[in-house]
Amino acid sequence: MSVAGIRFDYIHAERLGIPPPGAQLQMNMQIMIEGERAVKRSGVTEIPFTVSISSTPGVVTVTIRGVAAVQGEVDVKNLPPQVAGPIMQAALFEAALIMRELGFPPPLPVQPQPPQTPHYA
Repeated sequence: MSVAGIRFDYIHAERLGIPPPGAQLQMNMQIMIEGERAVKRSGVTEIPFTVSISSTPGVVTVTIRGVAAVQGEVDVKNLPPQVAGPIMQAALFEAALIMRELGFPPPLPVQPQPPQTPHYA
């Protein structure tokens, strides 16, 4: 089983205002992979998904809906990471581009850097 492609069917983003001075923006993200609505067509399973992002305070919203095409047999009730991972990566990448165009930081959590260990010669 492998993800053959990801298609975005609906993208909506809206800047609702400007954050108050000194306000810390918090992004609330919800990713729904709707396996129960999956459709099988000639060896390919189409799995719908929705990504919703909103901020606190409420100054921006983003909604992305689409379909992932998966080749081979897949358990749509319990998606394996090799299916769920690419869906989330593609949707979050698109959301980051949209947020940047609206003048906001990407909705992705910042990965902490591993501590640097000194190297001795």
